[in-house]
Amino acid sequence: MEHVQSQSVAFCTLGCKANQLESSAIADEFRRHGWEIRPFQEKASLYVINTCTVTGGSDSESRRMIRKAKRNNPDARIAVTGCYVQVASGEVAGIEGVNYVIGNNFKQDIYQIVQSVPVSEDPYVLVSEIDKSRVMAGATTSAINRTRASLKIQDGCDYKCTYCIIWVARGASRSIPMQTLKAQLQDLVETGHHEMVLTGINIGQYEDPETKGDLTALLQSLIEIPGPFRLRLSSLDPAEVTPQLLSLMAETDKICPYLHLSAQSAEDYVLKRMARRHRAEDLYRLCDQIQQKLPGAAIGADIITGFPGETQARFESTYQVLSDLPMSYFHTFTYSKREGTPAAEFPDQVPEPEKHERTRRLIALSEAKNLAFRQGFLGKTVNIIVEESQDKGMSEHLIHVGLDRTDLPQNTLIPVKITHVESKTTLGQVCV
Repeated sequence: MEHVQSQSVAFCTLGCKANQLESSAIADEFRRHGWEIRPFQEKASLYVINTCTVTGGSDSESRRMIRKAKRNNPDARIAVTGCYVQVASGEVAGIEGVNYVIGNNFKQDIYQIVQSVPVSEDPYVLVSEIDKSRVMAGATTSAINRTRASLKIQDGCDYKCTYCIIWVARGASRSIPMQTLKAQLQDLVETGHHEMVLTGINIGQYEDPETKGDLTALLQSLIEIPGPFRLRLSSLDPAEVTPQLLSLMAETDKICPYLHLSAQSAEDYVLKRMARRHRAEDLYRLCDQIQQKLPGAAIGADIITGFPGETQARFESTYQVLSDLPMSYFHTFTYSKREGTPAAEFPDQVPEPEKHERTRRLIALSEAKNLAFRQGFLGKTVNIIVEESQDKGMSEHLIHVGLDRTDLPQNTLIPVKITHVESKTTLGQVCV
């Protein structure tokens, strides 16, 4: 019989990068206190499930992983946190085997909670009204690996898109003070990290609580830190990519020439129904501005297919706009109802087969555009950070490059000439 260490914990994290960062930070806390971190599929004495609730399917997957944890070790304690807990704590508490139900405001305290609160017949529930919170909760930094780390700068969202319940689960937008972030970035640089990903729920809403400085002001402050590092921005609302931000990115090599836009659609009727703040014309204009300021920049986008009211003609319009735009990839999501959102009640829902066919077409378009984007770097030199395997790395444009050498130490920042591009592969020659 497999031995289970008395203080072992396994994590399952669903959903966004913010959740991934928070789980990593929680794991760091357990590790500092001598706990063994085990893979989720193995036996552990405690399971932590950090849930997502962006769709009804996300809720179902969260419940499935709770049941899986119980099967992995029927004697284990189970702690559930995240956005599903925040919007449906009673439902989560009713799932057999759950011992702790912890809201988003308290997820950073999970170690202390499981240490101090004994298991009882009824689950321990700690959930507050996050929509009234104006204080950042949780740890803000965590190493992804030895080369990259995340720096959480913001949480929550002030927008109420009709398909989304995250503004309920995460609360209003709130930000970490600029000076705190600068000190945290300094620590990451000094411990040898070469790339930091700035994350949050809507980082374009960053506002320093002390100076009221925006995202551009924060970046200007962060790049003043000395050392060989680069910053990568996570997803941005197209309406919040300002000329000032693009100008700053053009002036420094410490911010990756990479922008991921939460576009969601490129057809005006659908965008209006989603309660988005941009239109197709804005995407054309923004991509043109990006190309002018940052030639060769990587531009990605999130796109939802099959939103209620997206007729075939409206989908074809989105497809044409995305074909025209100089984007290097899309993250495509098939619309799924999320109970509690206005869109779930819209009458003109799209049949499932049509939604999935549209998703398939956009994935194929994304793959073709990504191949063309990478081919544009043939013969050019990019800056690679060598990853753990030592025979590959990632460029500032988010291109994964296989290297012609395997003797380079992990975390080395080196120039690499792109020599070969195929549908799934990019190869490069080390220039040192």
